[in-house]
Amino acid sequence: MASLDTSCLLRWLIGDQPDQARAVDDLIRREGRVVVPDAVLLEAVFVMSGPYGLSRADVAAALAAVLGEGAMAVDVPLWSAVTQDYLAHPKLSVVDVYLAHLARGDHDEPLFTFDRKLAAQMAGTELVRPG
Repeated sequence: MASLDTSCLLRWLIGDQPDQARAVDDLIRREGRVVVPDAVLLEAVFVMSGPYGLSRADVAAALAAVLGEGAMAVDVPLWSAVTQDYLAHPKLSVVDVYLAHLARGDHDEPLFTFDRKLAAQMAGTELVRPG
């Protein structure tokens, strides 16, 4: 199955370059289904919240659009949970939230961290204490 990179996903989501957004739509129709790797979603969040200056709520809405697009193969349960906690914990990065959910979901094991803020806010994380 074909995959989209971040630039394609962003053009489709943001629509700031209509010709490219249409090209992605055409590609999806032609392929029938495309994979959107987790790394692409993570990078897209950083670009939307950084250079594009979108709020967390707007970024979450964009993620919801991807999750709701049946032609895009994504881990919907994982990313639904990540999106919810990304909104609920504005001081945490999307990567931290993603890693905590990934550890819990894949192995039902904790995510070990030195990050006190992360350990205090996300279930399934444990603080590593030196010495």
